[in-house]
Amino acid sequence: MIFAVLTTISVSPSARKQLTKTAAPSTTESTSHSPPSGVAPGLEDTLDNDPEPLVAEPETNEGEVTDLESHSVPIDIGPEAEAEVLDSGVPPGLKRDPWLGATVSILALLFLRYHYAVVFPTFLGVFLFTCNANRDIFAVMSRLGLSIAYSSVLASLHTLSADSDRCLRTLGALIELRGPRFLILFDNVNKMQRAWEPTISHGDEVKSGTAGTAIELEDIPEDAMRAEPLLHNIKKNLRTTLTVKKLYDDIDWPHIHGIGASRVLHVWTKHISGLAKFRGAVNDRFAVTHLKHPLRLRKSKIHPMRTTDIDESTTAGVASVLYNLVIGQLGVVASLLGGAWLVLVCGDQLSIDRIRKVKRYSAKEEGYHSHQWAVPVIQIWHMKWALQKCIFRLHWWGEVGKEIFGLRHDCELLTRGKFNAEKCDFYPAHHILEDRFDAMLLDALRILCEEQSHTFEPTVSLLEGLEGLFSIEGPLSGISFEVLVTMAEAAYTRYMCNAAYESALGHGNRDPAVYGQPATPVAHSTAANEVTAPANPIPDARKPKKRSNKQARAKEQENFSHGDQTLATNVHFLRITCWYLEMCAATAEGDIGRVFEIIKLLRFSFWGAGSTNYGNELLELACNFMFEFPDLLKTAVLNNYLVNPSGRKGHWLELDLLQEHFNFWIKRLFNSKSHDFDARHLSEAVSLNISGFSMLRDRFPALFGAKRNSPNHANADKQGDINRLGFHFRLDKILAYIPNRVQAYLVNDEFARGYDILVAGQLQVFIERTSRDGTHMNSDMNSEPEQDTGASISAQAPANPITSDGGIMGITPFNGEDNSSY
Repeated sequence: MIFAVLTTISVSPSARKQLTKTAAPSTTESTSHSPPSGVAPGLEDTLDNDPEPLVAEPETNEGEVTDLESHSVPIDIGPEAEAEVLDSGVPPGLKRDPWLGATVSILALLFLRYHYAVVFPTFLGVFLFTCNANRDIFAVMSRLGLSIAYSSVLASLHTLSADSDRCLRTLGALIELRGPRFLILFDNVNKMQRAWEPTISHGDEVKSGTAGTAIELEDIPEDAMRAEPLLHNIKKNLRTTLTVKKLYDDIDWPHIHGIGASRVLHVWTKHISGLAKFRGAVNDRFAVTHLKHPLRLRKSKIHPMRTTDIDESTTAGVASVLYNLVIGQLGVVASLLGGAWLVLVCGDQLSIDRIRKVKRYSAKEEGYHSHQWAVPVIQIWHMKWALQKCIFRLHWWGEVGKEIFGLRHDCELLTRGKFNAEKCDFYPAHHILEDRFDAMLLDALRILCEEQSHTFEPTVSLLEGLEGLFSIEGPLSGISFEVLVTMAEAAYTRYMCNAAYESALGHGNRDPAVYGQPATPVAHSTAANEVTAPANPIPDARKPKKRSNKQARAKEQENFSHGDQTLATNVHFLRITCWYLEMCAATAEGDIGRVFEIIKLLRFSFWGAGSTNYGNELLELACNFMFEFPDLLKTAVLNNYLVNPSGRKGHWLELDLLQEHFNFWIKRLFNSKSHDFDARHLSEAVSLNISGFSMLRDRFPALFGAKRNSPNHANADKQGDINRLGFHFRLDKILAYIPNRVQAYLVNDEFARGYDILVAGQLQVFIERTSRDGTHMNSDMNSEPEQDTGASISAQAPANPITSDGGIMGITPFNGEDNSSY
């Protein structure tokens, strides 16, 4: 009877409230010897005898509770706190909820006596599994009745995986009723398996396999996935009419100009408090004025699939992967894909290339085995990473070193000299590009203000001087948004467009009204050719061996045009980095149309920068959207190009990055047994439940009142970095036009070079090859090999998604993931 009463009190909120009201002292009675109102009965002695314990308070991490804190009692509480006591039954200040402790204890006692009271122990057991808890922890916790045994955890996971399998097969069965309502995504996954005692027959081994995901399609028109219209357009072979002029005319140059000026405004309003009042208007330029194809805000429906031992890096392997995912796991009837329906197949550049080869080699087969149902769709995150590498390959002048002004010189100024420009880790590279870009645009604002006779002392830092100009008492405090937009457009025209690069090199007439007056040379400037390139430079051990990459690098060049090589290099950096940052921001904000406007530029830039694999893929994508995809299919592809696991605004991410995070968790839970990726443990217990594991790790501690760590990385204070760069920019006049100024190197215009490469015959080669084969093939290209992301053999965390909050980009761990590993 007593056990039943205690159980009811512990788990019933109404019983807890009634008991607390009965036990609480009257709020109307107060004497000098009465304890403060709201203090739990039995704690009066604590207040009377030891009001201020003389015990040193231990240092704790954020969210950590010490024993001293858990029994602390507030000295004074108000009516609101007293009401909270009556509602929750927990006195304020008690961070350990006694009711919760009693409930857990009762649940453990119930499980010890009644094996069907297993819900709470199961939750805790699965939570321990996601944390890679040691088997000894499972043994102890199960003995205490707090968790089920490890074998029972695995059995529970297999039960959950059976339900996930039914969801996948239901998704596949719906094809017969309404056609495919899903896309499939896959990528390679690998893990080093260490031998406990290596021998000749058994040593360390790299386990390789493939992980896949099915994502339900959203907002697709009826009959968009019908195969007949696409196959009909492909037979027309209209890609043979593609010309370089059509590619160039497909670019929306007014949009690019508007986005560039808006990016300038974004930087100015982000760093200058006096201009922060215009942030809403700047965001409207992105969200309204330059809107292209926004995706409806939604929470994506994601279904992880089983892992497999198949190697997807080969053509035969990709054919097997497609059969495993579509026929084996989704249970699609093969005859339904024999010319009736299409399925979007997504992946990185290597996966997409192999899919195209599979379609080429099996084109003469019938039905499913012709693979004409597969529509390869290259994904964006690896493309952004490739663009990052292009920027560093173009601007990182290793032969001279850090003494000459440039990207490497500025990395040294920011104490980031150990950055590996060849490996190019994603987020260190992203921060370097963003910080240097922001500092240059703030220096451009300083120049524009000085041209209007608003100067500040050279000893004043860049940000401090700009704050003074736009503060309440500053000369530009009353500036209107229209005037600020005019200044931003002037900055874009002078420093960030193709014409500005040519003008900086001295090609054509340079209009001072547009580009500013020439400046006087600076003595002993790092921007000038004070340190010349050695006649026989020491070979760089990290220099790529590929000829295409080497040609795309910055190179020594004489100043025949009598222009300013330093300014031209900086204009090029601002232009291509603006494209990169716009691609990042548009992805996070879910405007796939803005992303594709940048992709249209990269059709040329990838060729000029030596990334010929992506150059070919973007030409193929251009043929798809310009000649082959029906309008309904275009809409379906664009509406599902990004994924939003959280359903939050500004938290869209790329599909291939989603798969990288799933792969990371699969490798984290690989454990030490001799499991293959085909084994039931990995393919079912782990892979099919992988999305739930991350959510459980994120939400389960909150059930016990634990403070949830913020998933957002705090934005670092970049004022010191920007001021240091700004000082050197102003000292060296890096954004001023100084005729005949030379450097040891000049960055080639990769956009113009890519244009020339396509005009010189590469576009015709692409058209002849793909028209003859019916699909794209790269085997005869002299191009760089596809590289895996940072999440390779080791369980290294992949790059976190870039998010957008109020137009300001930040970094947020993947929804539901454990923040402690980053």
